[in-house]
Amino acid sequence: LELLQRMGAELVFFSPLHDQTLPDEIDGILFGGGYPELHAAELSENQKMLHAIREQYKRRIPILAECGGFMYLHEEMEDLKHHRYQMTGIVQGTAYKADSLKRFGYVTLECTKEGTLFQKGLTIRGHEFHVYDSTSSGDGFLAVRPRGKESWECMVTNDTLSVGFPHLYYDSNPEYPYQFLMRCKEYQKERHSNVR
Repeated sequence: LELLQRMGAELVFFSPLHDQTLPDEIDGILFGGGYPELHAAELSENQKMLHAIREQYKRRIPILAECGGFMYLHEEMEDLKHHRYQMTGIVQGTAYKADSLKRFGYVTLECTKEGTLFQKGLTIRGHEFHVYDSTSSGDGFLAVRPRGKESWECMVTNDTLSVGFPHLYYDSNPEYPYQFLMRCKEYQKERHSNVR
């Protein structure tokens, strides 16, 4: 967050759990990690917030999400007892509780698709640590373990969206947050031109 601020971003905080809508005049959304499965029922009951996020996505606002934030963006998410709850529906699939720890450890991620929020070939380092999985983990990036012994596809991406389980270390490649902020700036211009 400090790196984003040093790059000129004005951060406006909100709670998907307690707030009824998104802050006014935002130009991008970042969903961090956490444990949404502990609040699945309450998150699902906050229909106004779910609707607000869906509407912003339809308007093509840039969105980043990591781990718990990624889970929240699914159509459905299980709680710890495997009960399913409706979420935002931006990621078509279900975030579900797995039987064991999934893909634990450090990774280097590389964007493998053209025409997404980030340039093909962009790399960034990150870390995965989760007992949840997804029926739609994505294929926009390739995650590679140190020494290249194991790799897998991840991250749901398009030209305004880059979301997945990895927690990303922005300082490992500031070009990643920079490209996101440049897309936010483009969205800001689009938003103001549509108002007139």
